[in-house]
Amino acid sequence: MIYKKYGSKGIDLSAIGCGGMRFSDPEDIDKNASVVKAAYDAGVNYFDTAPGYCADKSEYIFGAAIKEMRKDEQKKPFYIATKSGQSEPAEVRKNLEQSLKRLGVDSIDFYYFWCIITMDAYNDRKSRGVLKEFEKLKSEGLIKNLCISTHLSGDDIEKVLDDYPFDGILLGYSAMNFAYRDAGLNAAAKLGMGVTVMNPLGGGLIPQHPEKFNFIKTRNDETIVEAALRFLINDSRIAVALIGFNNEDEIRQAVRAVDGFKPIPEEKIAQIRSGIRDDFNKLCTSCQYCDLCPEGIPVPKMMDAYNHYMFTGKPVDAINRLRWHWGINPDDDYIRKCTECGKCEQACTQKLPIRKRLKAIRTEADKVVQAGK
Repeated sequence: MIYKKYGSKGIDLSAIGCGGMRFSDPEDIDKNASVVKAAYDAGVNYFDTAPGYCADKSEYIFGAAIKEMRKDEQKKPFYIATKSGQSEPAEVRKNLEQSLKRLGVDSIDFYYFWCIITMDAYNDRKSRGVLKEFEKLKSEGLIKNLCISTHLSGDDIEKVLDDYPFDGILLGYSAMNFAYRDAGLNAAAKLGMGVTVMNPLGGGLIPQHPEKFNFIKTRNDETIVEAALRFLINDSRIAVALIGFNNEDEIRQAVRAVDGFKPIPEEKIAQIRSGIRDDFNKLCTSCQYCDLCPEGIPVPKMMDAYNHYMFTGKPVDAINRLRWHWGINPDDDYIRKCTECGKCEQACTQKLPIRKRLKAIRTEADKVVQAGK
């Protein structure tokens, strides 16, 4: 395992971290805790969770794993990250107290001012005294590092980091969409801030479409997943790339990427960056914050399907993705329920034109229905 410095904090963190958002069967606490423990045994020392992840089971899963990890903590220290997205100071404290209890710890190593999607949201929470409450919690020793988790664009991230001295930042970043947030990483590096990145595999799109991302490979003997992770490991601005593990095989694959890492020449990195098409910044990365449709439309599934159309250029591929992957047929009511209220777009971390895309899917679905396919 490679360990990297977390900004100027002097903390050594594993180049890959264990994220707790994507457990396939969250009700099985012990099974998932064993996966987290296996990541720890493999050298991972950064563990990221949050209230609400995995049907609100994630923190319990990590808590069960921590009980076992503590047996080796003296030899192998580990670090826990969790979050609060509350807008009122009192609710932030309740969040933290709940997290401490679930995780079975006395303090949180990295506590995140969570899910800042717009500058208005940032300013609103700050004006309500939320950051002041975080500062109180830190002064009480309940949190060690006051961090921010955001889906803002790189330019807006730079504004936020100039406004407040956070200890670290968590943001979405991959070989697929780095241009969208590069300015944010540069700002964090300039300030000596620790950086953790989520969605290092582009929400799964990179391994699902290896032929589209073949240009990120720098060696003939590496998989597309290894290439995507090594692109991030090579970046001196980034301390940790978070991966949501579902089994030990996925852990072994990630560890291979780290153990087989060799520095990538600057000219090759430049080639990779130039190979990223502009459209990649317009792909949905499946953060799922748009999953709040009052009509019950499964917006993340619809946007995942639209991604496939963007990759192939064939609208019918979106319909096939919905039908064969998500079980949504062309004549399903979901496809036609959109009232264009705009709530999904307000929640979208990338400000994608979701309503326009839903309409395009509906148009193609109508064609398929009319053709009797």
